[in-house]
Amino acid sequence: MSLAPEEAPRPPSVLRAYVPIVLFMFVCGIVGPIFLIMGLVVDDEPGTEWLLPTGIGITLLDLAIGLLIGTTRYKSQMKVYRLKQGGRPAQAQVLSFEQTGVEINSEPLISLKLRIHGDDIAPFEVEAKKIIPAMRMPLLYVGELPVLVDPESKDWEFDWASARPIAPMTFPPAAPVAPAETRTAGERLAELDDLLRRDLVSRDEYDASRARIIAEL
Repeated sequence: MSLAPEEAPRPPSVLRAYVPIVLFMFVCGIVGPIFLIMGLVVDDEPGTEWLLPTGIGITLLDLAIGLLIGTTRYKSQMKVYRLKQGGRPAQAQVLSFEQTGVEINSEPLISLKLRIHGDDIAPFEVEAKKIIPAMRMPLLYVGELPVLVDPESKDWEFDWASARPIAPMTFPPAAPVAPAETRTAGERLAELDDLLRRDLVSRDEYDASRARIIAEL
């Protein structure tokens, strides 16, 4: 049984970039279409002359905002598509990053300062704000991340698919903790005298230990 070849990335769809955003704007600004419809239906009623122009104005504003956001979204998708098609692999050294306090679709917007370099790419520094998936945040502490770069335009994007997973952190075993001393100073001095009498400690060791016990009093 042979595996099917990996599907090549498809170019972003214009309709998918614009239509959901425009529809969302119409839902948020539903008052515009409502005024527009009411203005067309009751245009001969006194005191309703403002409905039609107001409805047209709000509806056009919703459309303009939707098209603006859709254009930004489509350009971003095209940029990623072009980089996946012909971008050069490179490395981005994370010089600094900090939270902006903004979340988009429940993902944090991070302010980054990077130094991008590669085998055939002249090093350059960039500052940008990127949405970093919460599950990818630990990778920022690694120090370097894979990116795709257009050497001519300097456009770049993180290449998360090539990022190495972070190994679980391991810690050295804790040193054994000595049991707390429960004997009195007198008992310890008596034991030390006994060790000296039996020549189990030298005179220097005896004097040092005795001074240490007395200092703890």
